[in-house]
Amino acid sequence: MRKLYFSRNSFAKGARIVRDGHNQSHYLLVGRWGRRQDALSLYAIHGELLAEIKQTSLGLLPKFDLYYNRQNVGSISKTLGFWHEMIFVRKLRWIIMGSLNSESYRIYHGTELVMTMRPVVTSNGEAFELAITDENTEPLCICIAAILDHWQKPTNREQSRLPKSGYNVTFGESNYTLHPHAKLPLPK
Repeated sequence: MRKLYFSRNSFAKGARIVRDGHNQSHYLLVGRWGRRQDALSLYAIHGELLAEIKQTSLGLLPKFDLYYNRQNVGSISKTLGFWHEMIFVRKLRWIIMGSLNSESYRIYHGTELVMTMRPVVTSNGEAFELAITDENTEPLCICIAAILDHWQKPTNREQSRLPKSGYNVTFGESNYTLHPHAKLPLPK
């Protein structure tokens, strides 16, 4: 069972590199959320497209289609739940069970464990640890983990305020600080 890690930040902020426990890069996840037909694409670190998530509907219960090797292999949609979530991944027949409070999830195919997902703190900051039982399912598991990260309750995440000296902007794994310029007087 290999363990992979990716940062917890919203995927709308840029690319995410998925690493193993030895900090070796294996996958790159790029794309954005929020609009119909938006997508996240998962690439092998050498550039081959492995899997995609395409958002097919918006609203309170958005739906996403999963693609593996350019083939539609399943779909997932948010369900209404209170403290414990149970989500079904159609076509794959995977069941996702988890808790919004602990932000930990387990994915099963029947009684067989496919993946576990839990929040951890790494040298790169807050991340999710994915323990995946079969290396062939890693691309799909990473895509599902990205969806689960996207659905986390905002109250579960730390709310940070902008510093008074500038504006923090995050692009993928690099942070930049923008400083406002003084306004120039208008010509008379």
